[in-house]
Amino acid sequence: MNPRMSGVLLSVGCLLAMSATGVAQSSDVTFQVPLNLTRLSTDLTKVAVYCEITSSALPIVAALGTGRAQKQVELTPSGAQIVQTVSVVVPITTLDTSNGKTSADYKCLLSGFSQSLQRWSPFGDSQSLPVQFRLSPAPPAITGNFTW
Repeated sequence: MNPRMSGVLLSVGCLLAMSATGVAQSSDVTFQVPLNLTRLSTDLTKVAVYCEITSSALPIVAALGTGRAQKQVELTPSGAQIVQTVSVVVPITTLDTSNGKTSADYKCLLSGFSQSLQRWSPFGDSQSLPVQFRLSPAPPAITGNFTW
């Protein structure tokens, strides 16, 4: 069986409620990720879409030394496939765009959970990966940037 993945796209919608001082108290960034994952291993009981935003406008996460917000959405394959558009809503609780802190970078990754191995792993096409996580073509990380 040769697993296949196609049609991974991403569009970014950014809804921000900015105050006069440049500090928003609550905002969401929504990633719409259309998936067309077919012929997945039946051993995969979950597939996750993980999206992360890094920006100097976000509160600094001490252990990471950077401003970061993330969200993961988990899906259950049906008939060894997932064909749907996934909305990943990354909550932004505090945003400070003062002093020119207006740029943000994002990345979204796909991974799967193997029931037999009891672990998560990103998908790829490397022969060094367990067969459960091999997809062709390999789904690259989806990356980009935007301005708040």
